[in-house]
Amino acid sequence: MSRRKNSRAALRLLVYLFLTAVAITTLVPLVYAFFASFKPSAEILTSGSQLFPTTWTLDNYVRAWEKGGFSQYLLNSVVVAAGVVGIDIFASSMLGYLLARRAVPFHRAIFSVMSFTLFVGVGTATLYPRLEIAQILGVDNLLGVILVELSGIGVIHVFLIRAFCESLPIELEEAGRLDGLGLFGVYSRLALPLMRPILATTGVLAFQEAWNNFQIPYVFTISDQELRTLVVGVFALRSTSEGTQAYDLMLAGAMLIVVPIVILFFAFQRFFIQGMTEGSVKG
Repeated sequence: MSRRKNSRAALRLLVYLFLTAVAITTLVPLVYAFFASFKPSAEILTSGSQLFPTTWTLDNYVRAWEKGGFSQYLLNSVVVAAGVVGIDIFASSMLGYLLARRAVPFHRAIFSVMSFTLFVGVGTATLYPRLEIAQILGVDNLLGVILVELSGIGVIHVFLIRAFCESLPIELEEAGRLDGLGLFGVYSRLALPLMRPILATTGVLAFQEAWNNFQIPYVFTISDQELRTLVVGVFALRSTSEGTQAYDLMLAGAMLIVVPIVILFFAFQRFFIQGMTEGSVKG
């Protein structure tokens, strides 16, 4: 018995050491980038591995905001992320609920087709055709970015919500039908409030995907700099008059990208974890 306990303790220690190593390798670059964003450009190039700035300055953020056009890029990113999150939550929650309750015709066929798309990597291969279609329809702008990004993230969110809805008690919905509620009424008034944990989960995932996406916004805004998102704007600093030495502005921009994701995750952490664990029970 004692030998078994010792082996379990040793295994637990190895797991903790491994997770600690993963956390360190993940956080160190972020911590270094955070402090480096407060360094002057010359100090970034000469200080090497020194973590803390010798001279603290907010000039990097001021110049990135004004000279780099980050005020417009940030607004564009907010518009894209908000559009993706809003439409994704509405569409994914409705389809996931309908599939969970078998309330849509050919639900098995729809589920099978959606499952198949998870294993077909068509994102890059179909990017140019989607851009051509967007140009023909006149939505080769931020609206096009929102629609194309939705097509790449919606399926997995439908799966998560479907699995979560299958764990919800159906008795409450049956009582609602007896009170005269239709399908949409049961969904919107009874089921949707119970979906808050998984909706928070999918909302955070959708925001993270839309906020950090580079390829789609880059292709759709390559001909119009005013439509760049923040990620594309940070990348474009390589082409400024300061050339590849604009590390100070790039690091400041990178922090503007990272901070909203971190804040959002900690704000919805409780719902995020609950939605992920409950959504994985059945599927």
